[in-house]
Amino acid sequence: MSKLNGIRVFEIPKFKAISSGLDTPDRVFGGFHVDENLVKTTPPYDAPDLAWFEGDKVNWIWVANDWVTEADAAPHELIEFEGGIYVVGVADECDLKDCGEVYEHIKKWIEDNKNFELDDRHERRVLFHRIGCGEVEKALGMAQQEIFVPVKLCCI
Repeated sequence: MSKLNGIRVFEIPKFKAISSGLDTPDRVFGGFHVDENLVKTTPPYDAPDLAWFEGDKVNWIWVANDWVTEADAAPHELIEFEGGIYVVGVADECDLKDCGEVYEHIKKWIEDNKNFELDDRHERRVLFHRIGCGEVEKALGMAQQEIFVPVKLCCI
């Protein structure tokens, strides 16, 4: 088994983001639209958007260009995403059992690793990102869901 055991670890730098604000998944994923001119074309990680849940509500954010102001982002909120180090795995988005297994696998990897520990502060949430839409999703027969678990360095 490899040292990473099918996961990856990377740091997302702090960035400005346009936020949907907390709302129901149907309202956010069905009605939250960001002007593509406001979205940074070279995001600080692999994709320009992330989401997280707080109870039964979701918040979806898009990386904003550095020049974007609150007035540009209106009617949405312009926030500063804290960034940080994340341990990431991929699951079948539509299979809650698979998502749970991947999340538990990530947590176990963190527990077994001497350089990282969970960062469970309120502002450091587990994040999600859907990847491989379109032809890739059709070929796999599933939607891929990246799961980002926040960690902090320890014992180095």
